[in-house]
Amino acid sequence: MKVGILADTHDNIHAIKAAVSFFNTQDLKYVIHAGDYVAPFSLKELMNVRAKFFGVFGNNDGERMGLLAVCKNLHEPPYDLILDGKHIIVTHMLESLSKRSIMNTDIIIYAHTHMPEIKPGIPLYLNPGECGGWLNGKNTVAILDLQAIQADIIDLSAIPPIKADRG
Repeated sequence: MKVGILADTHDNIHAIKAAVSFFNTQDLKYVIHAGDYVAPFSLKELMNVRAKFFGVFGNNDGERMGLLAVCKNLHEPPYDLILDGKHIIVTHMLESLSKRSIMNTDIIIYAHTHMPEIKPGIPLYLNPGECGGWLNGKNTVAILDLQAIQADIIDLSAIPPIKADRG
């Protein structure tokens, strides 16, 4: 099972559309956002993904009621779930996790630093970087393979845009 991961979209509609377009070309079961959508209008664009969507709030998500009006599947971090038999914790900031909370965890998805990072091991730590691209100029997301427990970081700014065929 493959899962799309993104975070720190920070209202960059062009980057969000690129992420949605990319994710919709993959065979994804879920798309997980690790926080910092910022405004409800940008979350509306994320609702165009074909996979089941859920996420956690980040430190810049002040309009939580508006965000929840767009998507009911947003949670306070850290958020625990089981997907494909793997225990996953999704948080925005690693500092919110205790040593006890990571026991018996297969994967930790986090964000906040805007820097993509994969730390193999048990648990696997995965930060997709910033989809918004405001700090480092790169619009990154990740694809997580739950069976292999491995991930790839994808730089969306390096992928040519998909052209519509008017044929």
